[in-house]
Amino acid sequence: MSINELLDEEGIDPKKLFDEKQYSTLVIDREGFSKAENDIADLIELLLQPTINREQSEEVFSSLKAKNAQEMLVQSIEAAETNEEKAKLIAACWECGLDFNKYYLVFTTLACHSDFMIALEAFTVIENAEHYPAQEVLAQALSIVNNTNSKHTSIINDLKVHLQNGFQE
Repeated sequence: MSINELLDEEGIDPKKLFDEKQYSTLVIDREGFSKAENDIADLIELLLQPTINREQSEEVFSSLKAKNAQEMLVQSIEAAETNEEKAKLIAACWECGLDFNKYYLVFTTLACHSDFMIALEAFTVIENAEHYPAQEVLAQALSIVNNTNSKHTSIINDLKVHLQNGFQE
């Protein structure tokens, strides 16, 4: 199934819309959206479809990168209702290869999350950043990490090392 087929509204069975095994329930408020923003929202919703395969995901990641979809991806992560949706959307952030340094503290907070997959995917976004943010942001991130009570000590320890390395650059 191609992206165009997935985006075809006639291809969606309305009876299945509220079946979590068939469709995602992420609701993106599209009031006032431009065509480009609607396109990005469609792509993000596609990522959460259980029927999407790896090849389709790669096409979506490419399209999200081409559309510089950082802001809407972060908004969608914040709006996601389940940990599984959050983790998938966070993974999309590093898989699409965009720069999320503007949202460094958001991902630092998510890396301290109680859900392991959310924490792991958020740490991966931070680790894959092209460069470290400003020293002030690193200091804030380190403060967040030092004050967490996350039980995922391996992620937290790796994150601390990563942040401390940023002060050396």
